[in-house]
Amino acid sequence: MSQQASAQSYYYAGLAAVVLVIIAAGWLLFRDTEQVTEPAPLPPVVEPATPQQPLEAEPLPEPAVTEPAPVAEPEEEAATPVEPEVVVPLPALDESDTELAEALLALNWKAGLAALFNREEMIRNLVVTVDNIAQGQLVAGHPVLAKPADGYRVQPVAEGRYLTAADNSSRYEPYLQLLESVPPRQVLALKRRYQPLLDQAFAELGYPDLTFDQRLRQAIAVLLSTPQVPAGAELSRPSVMYTYADPKLEQLPEAQKQVLRLSAEQQQRFKALLTTYQQALGN
Repeated sequence: MSQQASAQSYYYAGLAAVVLVIIAAGWLLFRDTEQVTEPAPLPPVVEPATPQQPLEAEPLPEPAVTEPAPVAEPEEEAATPVEPEVVVPLPALDESDTELAEALLALNWKAGLAALFNREEMIRNLVVTVDNIAQGQLVAGHPVLAKPADGYRVQPVAEGRYLTAADNSSRYEPYLQLLESVPPRQVLALKRRYQPLLDQAFAELGYPDLTFDQRLRQAIAVLLSTPQVPAGAELSRPSVMYTYADPKLEQLPEAQKQVLRLSAEQQQRFKALLTTYQQALGN
């Protein structure tokens, strides 16, 4: 692990990264679908009963001749003017935080979780986070979510040897619930509106032959390739940061090591979401 950042800011940056990658993915995956209502079946046609023997018809009286009533001319309906669709212009990238925050917080997030969003430099921070995850890295200084209230917890097992505390995964649960409460159709509307700003922010990073959507696919692939590791992987602490005692785990990309901080059950939920998004994006 990197020795340059503090433990708290480091793990927070990684958590924010993996969460926002999925929220960004949601902007790209879902399509509007109209609900189709099947027409009600027509009533069956009942054939009239055929009499066994023909009946002799009685003569009918001559009808009285009356003058037809005058037909009133239909009044012409006034044409209803068609209101032109009003397209609200996008704000400038540097001035987009206020509008985007209002739109984002108006969605149907699980109660109490919308406050996790950082509301400054929202688009740029998201784009930088996705770009770093695609390279297997974590980034500090570009917070997209508020940090967990509790710090990372470990359990000492011997001199210089540690295990992740059993209750440590509870600090990540609100973030996973945030992902699972996202209404895809509402998020898609945000993606459609702010896609030009996402593209503009990504262009500032200097990738002339790469789009933001392509970078997002790469980030999802990195997270999905995190290996399955049995619970209880041993840690050491040569300095401020905890590291994995197993060299193979310690050599994993930093973004993948962050995924390993989740419990086994949380990793399954997280990867299930990632898999859905990857399949919808066509890998």
